[in-house]
Amino acid sequence: MDHLPDSIIGIDQLRVNRGLEKICKCKQRKFIVDAKNRRVNCGSCGAVVDPYDAMYEMATKGERFQEQVQSLLDQRKQIMDYKPWLVVIKKLEKKYRGKKMLPCCPRCTEPFYLEELTSWTGKPFADARIQKWKEEHK
Repeated sequence: MDHLPDSIIGIDQLRVNRGLEKICKCKQRKFIVDAKNRRVNCGSCGAVVDPYDAMYEMATKGERFQEQVQSLLDQRKQIMDYKPWLVVIKKLEKKYRGKKMLPCCPRCTEPFYLEELTSWTGKPFADARIQKWKEEHK
C-alpha cells in the first residue's frame, strides 16, 4: 500500500458544528451558574447564556427582587405578630372599645363589664365545669 487509491469517497453527509449553541428565548429566565465550567445556563430551557447578558438582566430586573424581599419581610412580620391566643381578646377589645357594646354571659345571657372579671380559673377545670353545665341544661 504505497499509494492512495484514485477514487476517494468523501463523507460529508453530516457535519457537526460545535461552536453553535442553543439560544435562549425564555421570558422569565432563571439562571443556573456552573462554577466548574464557568458557564451560565437558563434554568428553563438549559441553553447557555452569556454571563454578561445574565448579569445585565439581573441588574435591570433588581427591582423585582427587592419587591420579593419586601413581600417576604412583610410575611415574616405578620407571622411573628400572629398570636392565636390573642385573637379572641382582640375581638373582644374591638367590640368593647368605647363601651358601646358589652359582652353577655354565655350561660345566663346577662351583660357585664369586663372590669367585673376579677378572677381566673385553669383551663382544664373550666372546661370540665362548662361541660357539666351544658349536660345539665340540655
